[in-house]
Amino acid sequence: MNNSLKFWKRKTDTAPVEEPVKERGYFESVASPDVTVRNIAAKAQTVEGPEMAMKLATVYRCVSILSGSIASLPLQVKRKKNGVFMVDEASELNYLLSVAPNSRQTAYEMIRNAIIQTVNLGNAYIYPDWSEGEPKSLTLLSPGSVTYDKFLNFYIVNDPINGIYKSLECDEIIHLRNISLDGGYTGESTIRYASRIMSVAYSADEKSLDMFQPGSTYSGFISGNDDDQTTGYEQYNETQLKDVSDRFRKELRSGERITYLPGQLRFNQLSMSPADIQLLEKQKFSVLDLCRFYGVHPDKAFAGQSQNYKASEMSQVQYMTDTIQPYLRQIANEFFVKLIPRSVAAKYRIEFDLEAFYQTDLETMALNMEKCIQYGIYTVNEYRQKRGMPPVDGGDVAMISCNVAPINSPKINGEVLNNSNNGDKNEEKPQEVPPKNKETSAV
Repeated sequence: MNNSLKFWKRKTDTAPVEEPVKERGYFESVASPDVTVRNIAAKAQTVEGPEMAMKLATVYRCVSILSGSIASLPLQVKRKKNGVFMVDEASELNYLLSVAPNSRQTAYEMIRNAIIQTVNLGNAYIYPDWSEGEPKSLTLLSPGSVTYDKFLNFYIVNDPINGIYKSLECDEIIHLRNISLDGGYTGESTIRYASRIMSVAYSADEKSLDMFQPGSTYSGFISGNDDDQTTGYEQYNETQLKDVSDRFRKELRSGERITYLPGQLRFNQLSMSPADIQLLEKQKFSVLDLCRFYGVHPDKAFAGQSQNYKASEMSQVQYMTDTIQPYLRQIANEFFVKLIPRSVAAKYRIEFDLEAFYQTDLETMALNMEKCIQYGIYTVNEYRQKRGMPPVDGGDVAMISCNVAPINSPKINGEVLNNSNNGDKNEEKPQEVPPKNKETSAV
């Protein structure tokens, strides 16, 4: 009995055999549950406001070219005279729309900033100040100073910058809206629709900035060197590794090219991950996506697309037709409804002068001038007036080319035309023989 107890006791008191520790690679260490992995990457920021969006080069260029293209076109008031709508240069409203709408802005600045607010904020508000039945000023209200109740169709203005505090009916304020989701009552910002694409582009820019910062050339992790571990010394704990990593990172970012690590630590360098490379490649496609949101051709955003002169010219026409024209129609219609009384609406028009948009090379401009004069569209003096040149005698007569004729006309067949209405005037007269002088008769 005692022998059996001693046998079991011997079995129980035997020390457990330690299994050899298996060396683990980098990926096995990261995936192991007993290893603490700290993600030091910053959380990706979401572009939600115009300030962050305008930091992107493509967004800035699209907003700039869109607002500048529209504001560069003169907005004119035309009055009907003798059945033709002519620019009413004597009108006070025409001066406000084409020169200076108020004491703080020019017409170009007001229209451009109104488009910027419409695109980036969704809505832009312009307050017309009336006096004696005529508008005396047009003021672009500050962003966020207008509250619109779409149920009552009522506007409340609290603008401390311009000193305007009013409650206005819908026909007392000019309201420019971006693309709407509630039926056209209020506009939505383009940034809201393109927030995801802008966030990707913003993350790519942040990654590029981080890569070119001092000390960002190297990336990796610091670990203990198990091969050189001296017997009797403990391994580095996490706090010690963190202190060394912070010092190492600080020295590299300060521009230091030579630094040091303790003998039992080593730096494991990591190359750029495929995700980082793909993110940087995404920058090329983000330009095209942002141009689609703003309706601007990539050629105008300096995307670097190779194309010939004809393709560039057609992109200009497409930009005018698909992008600019809807904005021009919206602005002109809103100004006309709010500034022209309905009783005289048939006698007035508010339109943009589109001729200022088509700026091209001198040869093409000369060819267009020749065709307009040749077919009687403009007179010589009208074109000289456009170029700031004095009129010439006989330049007020419209001319037309006479080099065309019906295909079956006698002129094409080579026949001689006789005008029967002139009677004997068209009859050929015998050629008179000049008298001979004395020398000739003598001979």
